[in-house]
Amino acid sequence: MLVINIGKLDKDITARQKELLLSIIKEFIETAEAVGSISLQNKFKLKLSTATIRNEMAELVAHGYLYQKHLSSGRIPTTKGWRFFVDYLKSQGISEIDEKTKERIQNALLKNSDSFERLIRKSLNFLSEISENAAVALIGNELYYAGLSELVNIPEFRDTDSMKRILSILEDYSALSEMMNKDLPDDDIQILIGEETGNEIFDDYTLNKLLLLFQLILMMHKDKLQRMLVR
Repeated sequence: MLVINIGKLDKDITARQKELLLSIIKEFIETAEAVGSISLQNKFKLKLSTATIRNEMAELVAHGYLYQKHLSSGRIPTTKGWRFFVDYLKSQGISEIDEKTKERIQNALLKNSDSFERLIRKSLNFLSEISENAAVALIGNELYYAGLSELVNIPEFRDTDSMKRILSILEDYSALSEMMNKDLPDDDIQILIGEETGNEIFDDYTLNKLLLLFQLILMMHKDKLQRMLVR
């Protein structure tokens, strides 16, 4: 059973349902497949019967946290479910990069500080390395990429059609530009999920393909990125 502090998160579901929802999302992240009650019980050693798990899953569907495509299938997270997961992660605090890694990054960036473009590319390479995922930046009218090969390690992208779709999105400058230049609150990092991006091209990623688009989409205003890189 997960031991977590989730008392202050969403009030419309119980603590047990919150723990169950976290287990479902973690399993979905690993497998990219709809999650069933039996597999959930076995993997997470839940002290609940499969019937109770199914009932709680039905409640989570009713509250909009999970989606069930077919009556006989398992459940997958919705935008609301992913938003709960993001808020949970934020409530746990973001771990600092260890000092050795931080020093390595700072030294490498200093060596490339004479060229803004090299600085951007090196920064993206580090971001991709640390996150084990693809990294994308839009600076002015230029798109920069790093770590696209990491996408093959994400379960959902082992399917050829899914891989083709995400790559086509990455090639769509207009869609990415609109999303990344979205008028957002004045925070260092913005996390947008599926339709929160305001572009229907990302809608499917709210059900079974989030974290397929960079796990979570980290939004930074380009002026803030520039300030961060030249500090």
